Amino acid sequence: MKLLCFDIGGTNIKYGVIENGIILEKSKFPTNYKRGHKDVTDRLIATAKKVQKKHPDIEGVGISCAGSINFDEGRMITPPDAIQEFGEWDFEKLFMDELGLRIVADNDVNSFAACECKMGAGAKYKTYLVMTVGTGIGGAIVVNNKIWRGNNYNAGEIGRMLVDGVHWEKMASMTALIKSAKLRGLDIEEGKDVFDLYDQGDKVAQLVVGEFYRNLGKGIANLVYIFNPEAVIIGGAISARDDFGQEINAYADYYLVDGFQDTLDIIPAHYKNDGGILGAYCNFVDRYGKEEN
Repeated sequence: MKLLCFDIGGTNIKYGVIENGIILEKSKFPTNYKRGHKDVTDRLIATAKKVQKKHPDIEGVGISCAGSINFDEGRMITPPDAIQEFGEWDFEKLFMDELGLRIVADNDVNSFAACECKMGAGAKYKTYLVMTVGTGIGGAIVVNNKIWRGNNYNAGEIGRMLVDGVHWEKMASMTALIKSAKLRGLDIEEGKDVFDLYDQGDKVAQLVVGEFYRNLGKGIANLVYIFNPEAVIIGGAISARDDFGQEINAYADYYLVDGFQDTLDIIPAHYKNDGGILGAYCNFVDRYGKEEN
């Protein structure tokens, strides 16, 4: 099965042609969401038509997108708080009308989880959480190898969880890390800069990263108390750190009482930049692949 898959985020729209789980080609273009909903939509469809012309045997479109997505109907219910310009896309109607192709659309972290479940770090577990730490914090809940989307497709919005009276992503995301570092006088541009200084023994960076890890560990501990998962799989640039899993485990354990400590694995995701498009592929095959058998 050959599909065109999109991963629609606030910074870039990534896309790729995937066949039998293998990425044949991929690219991306800036989202530029501030230009408005119609502009993003027009560029999305123009890209799809260009790819379809090159690959006329494409059978459908898989979509991973930030925001609340009605998985059964292929439409956005609510755009992300920070990207209201995304609007209420009806992906199913849009791609059927413009390209004559079936679609499957899901929230970006749910898509990421679908990829990790089928092909990545979640393959050896049954019940676990997947989270991404970046501009904000996103989450997905996997129970018995099935993504639990909730009553109105909003399950897993863990970044909105209140920790110490504040939305968790406002204190434990990379955005929060960078803001804290700059307020303390560090001359940095991105999260990696902070961790580079941390690894070099910079005392201010160590203070900032320690605070970040405490806030991240506190939220993970709350999730462990609620879900008692086998694992928490974490994606985002931070997961590329060699000692990341060990560092986060130590901070989460600090907030867990006996009987909860050392009961789960906190590990980096297997897939990084390609997890969204691969997860969109997995979702489409799960729904329509059986028709080919």
